[in-house]
Amino acid sequence: MEKYIKYFCGLCLICALCVSCQDGDWDAPDFSSGAPYGNNTLTDDNVITIAQLKAQYPKYAANYTVNEITTDSKLRVRVTGNDVQGNLYNSIAVQEDASGDAMIIAIGGSDLFAFMPVGQELLIDLKGLCIGGYGEQPQIGMPYKKDESSDAYVSRMDHSIWQKHVKLIGTADPTKVVPTEFTSACDPVIDCGKLMTIKNVTVKGADGKLTWAPGNDGSVNRYFNESPYNNEKSYMIYTSTYSDFANTPVPTGKMNITGIWKTYNGAWELIIRDIKDIEVLE
Repeated sequence: MEKYIKYFCGLCLICALCVSCQDGDWDAPDFSSGAPYGNNTLTDDNVITIAQLKAQYPKYAANYTVNEITTDSKLRVRVTGNDVQGNLYNSIAVQEDASGDAMIIAIGGSDLFAFMPVGQELLIDLKGLCIGGYGEQPQIGMPYKKDESSDAYVSRMDHSIWQKHVKLIGTADPTKVVPTEFTSACDPVIDCGKLMTIKNVTVKGADGKLTWAPGNDGSVNRYFNESPYNNEKSYMIYTSTYSDFANTPVPTGKMNITGIWKTYNGAWELIIRDIKDIEVLE
């Protein structure tokens, strides 16, 4: 009987604490000094566009090219893709509101989506970071070498470095992130990194049992039955075997699929951000 009395008293105490919290007897988080992530001392000056950045470094997409950004310049961009379901690994995709120009930012670390959800505006201090290409995919990060004998390329920067170079602006507004329809006019080098939708496509081998990325080999490529835009280029859906939807069956019918379009030596790779990026039409 005594243990039941103690249990009842414990429940009463918990209820009392909950009521006191609801009555406002606790201190709400104070973010008046800035977001609890990144570098709140960054100022909104010397802002350039992605196009201007590329013009400063014409080899921004060349394989195994590392260009250190030495100018005092910044980008103001919005997050269009992150690692929310583990498919866009160690990186985020960003675009400019006005131009729609895009860039991949390579960042070491997980759960980047927690502070940089889709729609979050960012101010990025470029000085000291690097821009370059890997497989003609331009990205901003830091130099990396596979071994002493290999050439360096731009890969993910340490998360501590990133936090010194980024400032969160306001709160995330996902309504400002609208994908562009993928067409024959899209160019693998110019448009890579953009959030786009490819429409009315089906996937080879989809039979109701085929999944996006079975096994544990790192990644799986799925190809379209259609070649709707340019037969000289290949189009694939790249999925990590560690993504949350890796073992989800591939729909058998036509779909509109949204994702971040990346390039690898002229081939298009669609990176689905979230299983909700797939719209089944039939």
